[in-house]
Amino acid sequence: MEIKGIITAMVTPFHEDESLDLDSAKKMANWLIEKGVHGLFIAGTNGEFHLLTDDEKVELTKAVKEAANGRVPVIVGAGCCGTKHTIELSKKLKEAGADALSLVTPYYLVPNQEDLYQHFKTIAESVDIPFLLYNIPGQTGCKIEPDTANRLADVKNIIGIKDSGGDFDTQLAYIEISKKKDFIVLNGSDSLMLKAFKAGAAGSVAATSNVIPEIEVELYEDFLKGDLEHAQHQRDLMDPLRMALKKCVAPAVMKQALNMMGVTAGVTRRPVQMPTEEVIQNTKEMLDFYNISYTN
Repeated sequence: MEIKGIITAMVTPFHEDESLDLDSAKKMANWLIEKGVHGLFIAGTNGEFHLLTDDEKVELTKAVKEAANGRVPVIVGAGCCGTKHTIELSKKLKEAGADALSLVTPYYLVPNQEDLYQHFKTIAESVDIPFLLYNIPGQTGCKIEPDTANRLADVKNIIGIKDSGGDFDTQLAYIEISKKKDFIVLNGSDSLMLKAFKAGAAGSVAATSNVIPEIEVELYEDFLKGDLEHAQHQRDLMDPLRMALKKCVAPAVMKQALNMMGVTAGVTRRPVQMPTEEVIQNTKEMLDFYNISYTN
């Protein structure tokens, strides 16, 4: 199944007691697919992967895969700090039905580039499933240098990279690799979405598409048709949501907005808190901007 277009970095629904809400995850996945997104990226940064157990990631994968029912690819975050742990989890997620796995760089203790190369190469050679590297140095303290990505592009099962670094020069360097090798680039910085498509990115893993999927799907369709003026208009429409999301630690505002829209996302897992009344009011104003109906 081809990985391209608008891929939602889906939030993970939790009940009020912070337990996993699989029924709501299925409904959310179906809602997003019906809105036209081209893929689902679960157990990622906005999916609070760092607060999920391995068993919860497996159960979430089974639920979302069941809901997707082959309509779009389901990419699952499998990256852990240790190579052995990542291999073990990757095998479980493959068995659970993931179409591809994402490998975030190890965090806290920062490996060097040769460490990273050996880490990713060993994982990819140990589990027969497509892998996407995941560059997000602002969160992990560890960057996948383009030279390292270029070496890894030759490793069987490593099919591309998701770049959430925000440095477009680095993303351009990844895209240059994709022009010479069987290697795709997925933009992970929503502000760079259209810019990335123009440069050659295959898709965009977009957190904002949790709330405004139609706008971003239309942006991608405009891009494919060559209507760059309207695509830019759609890109500009994303900014009020992007600004609103910055009012709290992710994905608190996203979950608040979805709950108000009738798409059950539940609460964030602590230590991240749900929005204050002031931020909730700001969220209402943001939804008003998009003419999205909501409940108080």
